[in-house]
Amino acid sequence: MNEVPRPLSARDRVELLCWLTCGSLGAFYLNGDWPAAVFHVQAAHKWLDRHRRNADWLTVAKLAAIARELASRHCTLLEADWARDAVEEILDSEDLNYDSDVVRQVFDDCRRALTVRHMPE
Repeated sequence: MNEVPRPLSARDRVELLCWLTCGSLGAFYLNGDWPAAVFHVQAAHKWLDRHRRNADWLTVAKLAAIARELASRHCTLLEADWARDAVEEILDSEDLNYDSDVVRQVFDDCRRALTVRHMPE
């Protein structure tokens, strides 16, 4: 039976933000440049579909802007071999490995960023 997509919970917002941030890091790693807005929209919809969630365009746009900001803070991680390996793992998978040091660091920053911004559910 098909489930109706549910609205994002607070935890979902953090996970989606982490997905978008890690995706931005991966795109920067591969291309040497930050991805365009369409990348974030497509990545967000991929995550939303896979997790059976829905979000309006404004929520996606806000999360994408925060993701870009957070990714730029974490781009120095790409200088370390261990972090590049983790980013390659992210690029090769359908979901994030929350046990990865890179993902854990990004996730914690995403949680803090959303706590500070008080994004409504």
